[in-house]
Amino acid sequence: MVKTSFIRLALCATACILPALACAQNYPVRPITIIVAQPPGGNNDIVARSFGQKLSERLGQPVLVDNKPGAGGTIGLTAAARSANDGYTITIGDMGGMVISKHTQQKLAYDTLKDFAPIYKAATVSILIAVNNDSKFQNFGQIIEFAKANPGKIAYGTGGIGVAGHLAIELLQSTTKAEMLHIPFKGGAAAFTGMMGKQVDFAIDGAGLALAKAGTVKPLAVTGPRLAALPDTPSLSESLKGFEFTNWFAFFAPAGTPPAIVEKLNQEFKAISEMPDIRAKLESLGLIVQAPHSAQQFSDSLRADVDRIAKIVKDANLKFD
Repeated sequence: MVKTSFIRLALCATACILPALACAQNYPVRPITIIVAQPPGGNNDIVARSFGQKLSERLGQPVLVDNKPGAGGTIGLTAAARSANDGYTITIGDMGGMVISKHTQQKLAYDTLKDFAPIYKAATVSILIAVNNDSKFQNFGQIIEFAKANPGKIAYGTGGIGVAGHLAIELLQSTTKAEMLHIPFKGGAAAFTGMMGKQVDFAIDGAGLALAKAGTVKPLAVTGPRLAALPDTPSLSESLKGFEFTNWFAFFAPAGTPPAIVEKLNQEFKAISEMPDIRAKLESLGLIVQAPHSAQQFSDSLRADVDRIAKIVKDANLKFD
């Protein structure tokens, strides 16, 4: 009797597993949609469209990009979290929407660790710190020393409260014991415009890359690895051992998406990330293409980011409401 029951259970389990495997093997049989929680033209959108085009070519199905901007990216990410978990709707998220928003928005409609299945981290970006060309500061170390000697006398601009650049400077202040005044603007481009108008001493945001390449502003440092687009601009880690803060752009599926489909997409994105034309395009934007990795490795790094940002917010006693 026990043996018969065991056989029935095994057959039942097999019957449940086989359709999922067959579904994954045949996947995809119709178009895939990538929800982008930002408007067209930004890094999220460019990465999604670049990878989406290659994914379409490799899988033989259309890959559509659906821009759903608003509320710091949370409108689109909420829609993605609530989508069917069949592999036909995925999304691209960044550090802001997937990790930082938990602390900046009191009623977030999704939980990144519970409502999404991580697929692949496509690229990271070091955040640019720059000053006006006529600034008296020649390197970022001089700003740190001045801020330590004159607490609150250095003002810096970011794209808003709680953005990656804001948290990067909060971490920097905690590390160096320097005290600086945060001036949030409505977007990274506005922060650089404000800096050029002498409203702040320096700006921190990836939006300043084109200005730095054109020589309109003076780049002092980046918060992560050196950028191919600005090879002579030092990383903060070169003077502050162990310091690193980067933003990232990664693909996610709704929680509950069959693991075999997540694995298939991971393998496809891994292959796409190694294509020379994709690497060249992303590097021209100042992005750093990630080394190939599994979905589980990305999931582990995501959890580490969640814990790290929570510590930064707690240690700095940041309030966002």
